[in-house]
Amino acid sequence: MRIHQHPRRAGALSLGLALLASLVVAPIGAAPASAAAATNSPDFTANVMAPLEVFDFTQFGNQLSTVKAYGVDAVSVDVWWGKVEGAGDNQFNWSYYDQVFQTITSRGLDIVPIFSFHQCGGNVGDTCNIPLPSWLWGKYTGAALNGVTLDANGLKHRSEQGNFSSETVQGWATPLVQNEYQAFTQAFVARYGTTYANRMQEINVSLGPAGELRYPSYNGHDSGTGYPTRGGLQSYSPLAVKSFQQWAVTKYGTLAGVNTAWGTSLTSQTQIQPPSNAGFFFSSGDYRNIRYGKDFVDWYNKSLVDHGERMLDTVLAALGSSFPGAEIGYKIPGVHWSMTGPTPRAAEVAAGLIQTSVDMYAASTGRGYANIVGLANRVADSGRGVILHFTCLEFNDENFAPQYSQAKTLVGWVGAEAGRQNVKIKGENALAGGITSNTGWDNVNQAFDNSPYLGMTVLRVGEVASGTGQTRYAQFIQKYRGTAWNTLFVRGTHNNWDLSTKMIKSGSTWTATNVQFPTGTGQRFKFDVRGEWSLNYGGTSLSGTAVQNGGDIPVASGGRYTITFNESTKQYTATRTN
Repeated sequence: MRIHQHPRRAGALSLGLALLASLVVAPIGAAPASAAAATNSPDFTANVMAPLEVFDFTQFGNQLSTVKAYGVDAVSVDVWWGKVEGAGDNQFNWSYYDQVFQTITSRGLDIVPIFSFHQCGGNVGDTCNIPLPSWLWGKYTGAALNGVTLDANGLKHRSEQGNFSSETVQGWATPLVQNEYQAFTQAFVARYGTTYANRMQEINVSLGPAGELRYPSYNGHDSGTGYPTRGGLQSYSPLAVKSFQQWAVTKYGTLAGVNTAWGTSLTSQTQIQPPSNAGFFFSSGDYRNIRYGKDFVDWYNKSLVDHGERMLDTVLAALGSSFPGAEIGYKIPGVHWSMTGPTPRAAEVAAGLIQTSVDMYAASTGRGYANIVGLANRVADSGRGVILHFTCLEFNDENFAPQYSQAKTLVGWVGAEAGRQNVKIKGENALAGGITSNTGWDNVNQAFDNSPYLGMTVLRVGEVASGTGQTRYAQFIQKYRGTAWNTLFVRGTHNNWDLSTKMIKSGSTWTATNVQFPTGTGQRFKFDVRGEWSLNYGGTSLSGTAVQNGGDIPVASGGRYTITFNESTKQYTATRTN
């Protein structure tokens, strides 16, 4: 009998096991575990975010070993467009990600790549500067779309202040540049589609600034628009204005129909414009009280959701059948400020997240979020599961000046709407420091107890590799996962006892196919649940009941096998297929 152990991991492993043992009886949160959709759910995941850019791989690897030991499943990684394709159009350099992905998987963790089609730098918490590829802007100067000829700023959002944002390509230009997103995805598949075919838990797609489906309404290109203000509208580029004009005429049939609806006397379609005085548009209440204002916000919201759908469809088509176990994900931010006060819900409107033509406080409209949450169901026919991620789970309500924040309320609203539309939703903390305190974790637990959140991604791994963050995340995982396994590996002479053969779960049965053993005597394997031998199973023949800490299972030299393991009964089979 052999227990395969890697001594360099023993310290982290012992710490994690001791921690879990001490946490089983620890009370957490106010609501009973049975109230939570995540409890013992096969869809429950507990992930961490990698640093925006890894510089110290030794420290990173040690942190991963620590979080893996107490039950973390996967690591979310920004795959920066500007880093990969920055040297030139169709010149892809994946060397950095080769090292990052190997570091993650060697610790038994899966990968959640974020196709980061946005700039790193300029947002809260940004610690690096990785702009979009510099060749991008010039490539499309002079290009025409929807009757508009683009200048050097043609791909960029233009705000109510007249400023341009270079953090992302504006959604109104997506039809022109979606081939770039397609080429990036295809290059990713070509690089990793074989090596990590079964190690991608999910593939996230950045749909806007900071990887979120929103407009850059509170970003640095404008002045006086940051937290906790209403932010700035971003609908003043020629492409955006043209889109609004066409949308309005299409909705009402003719310019005369627009005039009747809005009480205007426009003589040309070109006179249809976004608000000329955005400050008054909000302070007067026009954004929610008059037909023009409601129509503008409807178009603004619809444009954002249409952009999200187009990008997700583009990436899904480029992925094809690669990474078959990976779901697709997108994120919307918790814009939780300016929710009451003199201009209620104004910051959410400026970010494009909600409608005002509906009752913004009715459950039947998702409190305005029905469209953006429903995006998940518009792409769900892809054959992959679609996951909505939502932020700010760690915050309290602070419904007073100047922030007028209802963060905890908003977490419940969006979770409820996801449940109403049968959309799978997972959560994140908005700020790294939020999950280093007991108060932050109490709020996260309440969100899971009271809403249908099914998984957590923690910003960032360093915050939960020690201290309160580690203690509380381990408690959180133990509370919702229960005894269910989240991974199972076949480790043996076919892979030098590493973690490259991850089994796929269906019901209670795990399966690995096409497991090829080399020629030579002494071929054998074992089952490793967590990827660090703390819970492993062996046996004496090609089928039977596995024994915890049992011996190596012998197989024939040069054979190819389909291997199964039933988590409930511990019955296993190794069936030779050649």
